[in-house]
Amino acid sequence: MASLLRKFSKRFFIILNVVVCLVFLLSCLQPWLNPETFWIMGFLALAFPYLLVAVAGFVVFWLIAKPRFVFISLLSLAAAYRQIPVLFALNDDVFTLPRKPETLRVMSWNVKAFAGLSDKQDKKAENAAQILATIRKYNPDVVCFQEFGQYETPGLGVDYAAKMAGIGYKYHVLSKDYVRVKYNYSSGLAIFSKTPLLATKRIPFTSSAESVLYADVQFGVETIRVFNTHLQSFKFQPADYRDLRKIKDTEDDMMDAGLNIFEKMKRAFRNRAAQAAQIRPLLDSCPHPEIICTDMNDVPTSYAYWQLRGRRRDAFLDAGFGIGRTFIALAPTLRIDYILADERFTIKQFAVLQNRQSDHLALVTDLQLNK
Repeated sequence: MASLLRKFSKRFFIILNVVVCLVFLLSCLQPWLNPETFWIMGFLALAFPYLLVAVAGFVVFWLIAKPRFVFISLLSLAAAYRQIPVLFALNDDVFTLPRKPETLRVMSWNVKAFAGLSDKQDKKAENAAQILATIRKYNPDVVCFQEFGQYETPGLGVDYAAKMAGIGYKYHVLSKDYVRVKYNYSSGLAIFSKTPLLATKRIPFTSSAESVLYADVQFGVETIRVFNTHLQSFKFQPADYRDLRKIKDTEDDMMDAGLNIFEKMKRAFRNRAAQAAQIRPLLDSCPHPEIICTDMNDVPTSYAYWQLRGRRRDAFLDAGFGIGRTFIALAPTLRIDYILADERFTIKQFAVLQNRQSDHLALVTDLQLNK
C-alpha cells in the first residue's frame, strides 16, 4: 500500500510539474505573441512572477525528493532568460539631488489630475502643493505627466500649467485627450520643460481617445525627442473593486463579478497591444535620440513592454534597485510606469520616489548622451 501511494505521489508531482512548466514556458513567449490575437498572453504576463515562484519551488522540491527530476524546472528557467532579468534590479539605489551638468534629468508621473487619494477639497489642494514641492526639490529639466488635468478659465479650477510656470517650467504642450467644454477643462498628457520646445506633436490612438505626445527639447548642441504616453488602463471603477473583493471573499455572485473583470482586462490587453504597435514605428523612425515616459499599465513581462522597449534602455534596470513598484493599488509588485531611453544614453541614476500623492509613484532619472 505504501509503495502504491509513493508511486502515485511521484507521478502526481511529475505531472503537476510538467503542467506548471508548460504554462510558464507559454508565458515566456510574450515578446512574440500579440494579445490582439492571443489575449490569454495578457493574463499570463500578470501571472509570470507567480509561475516563476512555482517553478523555482519545484527545483527545491526535487532537489530534496528526487534530484534526477530537477531538470524539468531548470530547463524551463533557462528558457526565461529574457523575462526573469526585467523583474528586478540590483544597482546602487542612492539618488543624489546634485547632478553633473552634462546630464539631463527627466521625471515621469501619473499625477491623477493632482487630486490625490482623498475626495476632500482641502486635501486635494494640499496634495497638489506637495506634488509641486517634490518637482521643485528634484528640479528635473523635463517633466512628463500622465492624467494631467487643466482648467483654462480662471475661477472654474486650478491652472496647473501656470503653477508649473511659477516653479520654472515656462514651456509645455498638452494632449487634451478628454475635453469638458462646459468647464473649459481638459485632461491627458503633458510635457513641461525649462527650455523652449522646438517642435511638438500629438498622435491620436486608433483604439481609444488617448494619444502619444512628443516634444523636441534642446539639450546642449543636441535635440532630444521626449515621448509621453498613457496606454489603455483596465478602467476599473469603484464597483469593479467591489467585484474584486467578492471574488476574493468567494461570495455568491462571484461568477458575474469575475466575468465583468475578465472582459475589461481582455479588452485592455488588446488595446495596449494595438497602441504599442502604433507607437513603435514612431520611436524607431525618430531622427533624434529619444526618451519615452509612459504609464504603460502593463508589467515588464508583457507584450506592450517588449514592443516599446526594443533595444532601448530601461532606466530602472540600468540604475534602480528591487522590484521597482510604481503602482500602489491592487498588488504589491506592480511596475507599470517606465522611462525608456535610446541606447545612445547612459543612465547615471534612477529612483522611484515614495511620495504618495497619487496612486502612481513618480520616476526620476539622470541621463547622459554619449557622443
